Amino acid sequence: MTKGMQLPSERAREFLIHVLAWGVACAALLNACLFVWHTANPVLRSDAWYSLDVFVRKAVEGHLGLADFFTRRYVDDHAQPLLKLIELAEWRWFDLDCSVGSMMGLLAACVLVLILHRVTTTTHGDNEQGTHRFVAWATLTAVLLSLNASGIWTWPMAALGYVTFVPVLLFYLVVWRALRRRSLALLTIATFLLCALADDVAMIAEISVVLALALLVWRAPGSSWGHFGKMVVVMAACTGMVRIAYGFAPLLDGTPGMSLAARVMVLVGELRSGEAWQWIAIPFSRSVAWGVPFKGIPMDAWRGISTAFVMWLLLAHVAFWWRASRGEQNLSTFVAMGLMLLSYGLLAGIILVRVSLLGSGYLGQERYVEFYQINLVALLLMWAGTRMPGPLEPMWRRVMLRYVPTLGCAILLLLQLPLARMAWLQRPYEQVYYARMADQINQLAAAPEQTTGCLPELVVCRWPLERRQAVLHLLGLHRLNVFSPRVQAWHVFLPRLESGARQSALATGATR
Repeated sequence: MTKGMQLPSERAREFLIHVLAWGVACAALLNACLFVWHTANPVLRSDAWYSLDVFVRKAVEGHLGLADFFTRRYVDDHAQPLLKLIELAEWRWFDLDCSVGSMMGLLAACVLVLILHRVTTTTHGDNEQGTHRFVAWATLTAVLLSLNASGIWTWPMAALGYVTFVPVLLFYLVVWRALRRRSLALLTIATFLLCALADDVAMIAEISVVLALALLVWRAPGSSWGHFGKMVVVMAACTGMVRIAYGFAPLLDGTPGMSLAARVMVLVGELRSGEAWQWIAIPFSRSVAWGVPFKGIPMDAWRGISTAFVMWLLLAHVAFWWRASRGEQNLSTFVAMGLMLLSYGLLAGIILVRVSLLGSGYLGQERYVEFYQINLVALLLMWAGTRMPGPLEPMWRRVMLRYVPTLGCAILLLLQLPLARMAWLQRPYEQVYYARMADQINQLAAAPEQTTGCLPELVVCRWPLERRQAVLHLLGLHRLNVFSPRVQAWHVFLPRLESGARQSALATGATR
């Protein structure tokens, strides 16, 4: 049979697998949508209070300017202009209902899934590559929309992290196009936009893409190092200009943070104490399952299973880079390399900034699973871009390139069922907790000086009294968040706090 041709039975099989892949993707999306709709937290918590104080307040008072989108609280903070734009929309059209952020994060994850569908299914120019592309895409969709770490979806500011990944992924596609077509115009525009919108994540993404490009150019016979050099110069120049501009953005607290040397010394201490094994074990195991997904499994047994996941992923990463250095060169494998290096860079950033202050155990934070899962997506993309061995090729190649990855996909897909069940079982308790937060905000509005027993996420309790009074007055006077009748109607588990809104206004002597 001529290369690229398929028998009718093969075409029918490929069509069926594609339909099943879409079925898995739609089921994962429906589950995530229902969970976010019913469980996302609408109440201000943690960093949302800072955004209310330094960003939303200016919008409410009519003093918001362009520079405010790039404001940072302290040296190690992220500007996150895209997320601030969404916060502005939450105030303007949704009375500061924070759950809108979770919905926007889910929408961004869906955009990622659609882009990756395009990447995986159009990588090859013929039909001989088999149906593994659809299996890989369905699995990475289940991973991106997983309820594995349900806190990602219940905490809106964590869910919004997916918004940042959209320009990063689009940037990878533009870089691939610039490499193939030797065009720099679109690359220039894309680099400017990425650096402006994604802040420090953009720098990690650029480093990752440059390393991936270097590997491609080194491997490809007759590749132009000159064009590669031009691309690197363009990206470096655009990044430099944007970073200079960021230097003029307001910094609310200019107190110097922990020096790089001091951080490195702390991490060296972690290495010497034997705690550094967690830098690999926690991200790898939590990317598969953040908690114990099966009821009744002893903790010791689950630790053994988690160790098996870690070992499996370590071998998978070795195979990944072996394929990257020897296998096919196409869009799917290029994006896979970029994302894998991005996952390494993000993990290094967490270790350098957070672990150096809070210890290796801090890597177990639920919200970080959003970053850890990128390594699974990269592995699946590499598999999608790999040519499957034919029936006449050695059995070991068929086992390693077809059957082992398929088994891994089956395990990941089957795990989503108990993980989703765990998340849904937690939902009633989450809603009770949100209602308790709302009650405490109402009590603070009536008596801002009474902060005894405040929940940890209500960081406003730790602010100076005058600052605390100001933000509570803002919420009550403008009927925002828990004091909004519309937000209360949208989330029936929230208490009705009309009287609390009046108390907030009266607390500062204001009248309606």
